Amino acid sequence: MKRVLAIILALCATAVLVNAQQPAGRGRGAGGRGNQPEFPTELQWSSNEETKRRVANAMKIAGSDMQAQAKMFCTATGPQRMALARQAAGLPPMPNVVVEPTKVFDNMYWIGMTSQNVWAITTSDGIILLDTMNSEQEAREVIVPGLKKIGLDPAQIKYIIIGHGHPGQSDHTGGALYLQKAYGAKVVMSPVDAKLVLPTQRADRPLAVPDIDATHGQKITLGDTTVTLVHIPGHTPGTMGTIVPVKQRGQTHHVIVLAATQMPTRESLVQFERVFNDFAKPMKVEASLNMHANGVQEDLAFLEQIRKNPTGPNPYLYGPERFSRWMDIMIECGRGRLAALGINSSN
Repeated sequence: MKRVLAIILALCATAVLVNAQQPAGRGRGAGGRGNQPEFPTELQWSSNEETKRRVANAMKIAGSDMQAQAKMFCTATGPQRMALARQAAGLPPMPNVVVEPTKVFDNMYWIGMTSQNVWAITTSDGIILLDTMNSEQEAREVIVPGLKKIGLDPAQIKYIIIGHGHPGQSDHTGGALYLQKAYGAKVVMSPVDAKLVLPTQRADRPLAVPDIDATHGQKITLGDTTVTLVHIPGHTPGTMGTIVPVKQRGQTHHVIVLAATQMPTRESLVQFERVFNDFAKPMKVEASLNMHANGVQEDLAFLEQIRKNPTGPNPYLYGPERFSRWMDIMIECGRGRLAALGINSSN
């Protein structure tokens, strides 16, 4: 009886500790919205007059060449990762299988599965890895073999940048500890998210303690390459994006890796807009990349296109002018969602 009582008391203490780690007014992955719903209902979305105006303006910004992108962003939920989108559409889950590793740019490679992926950035002094998938097993059986298959040495991973983390979930953080221990890679992560996820880690998926705190505007240089970190809260309080200079047949372009695109509060939308206006547009960013295939574009089809025709046009690259409009569409549709939720979205 005493032993049972001790176990119960221990479990209660653990629950108190976990709750104490949650900042006031923030739910799991809520990005600071508290009890506010993340998305409006379909009725709220379709009946709000300001939302209708925002959608109409987004379609105007889209012009004739980006109507599909505007329709993707201008919904009650905005773009969702493939598993959620299929579930909402009543479709069966797509099998979670390993996808052929793909050289998307001369210095940037996609490695992963249909559910989630990592990006490997090659430099003159090693590799910067973005995210680490779900677990040590996926790091050992997907990331490491994927790197080797495309001719890269996993021992050359010098930095691991984690886009975000969820308490009790490890789809971006799960392989970091293995790679950190096996290759001495330094893990970079927002301290805000790290404080949320570390106390709630699963026993079978221990998480890496970050070596470096990720901060807004931070530059990380490895060899001949400098990436820029930007804070894009919303999906989680500490979600980070990474702006990367990529090479394509001798030309340098800039892309932004958005670890998430949710903007459920006015504060998160304002921060996204600052990132776009203060960083992405001045740096002439031309593409968005993400960590869940088919999140904001048809990644699996894009990857297949690149594998079949590696010297053809890169489907990810919009060009600076078109991608500037892509960002404006995303913000305008986000304002529409906030209006539908009854939140002031005026700029």
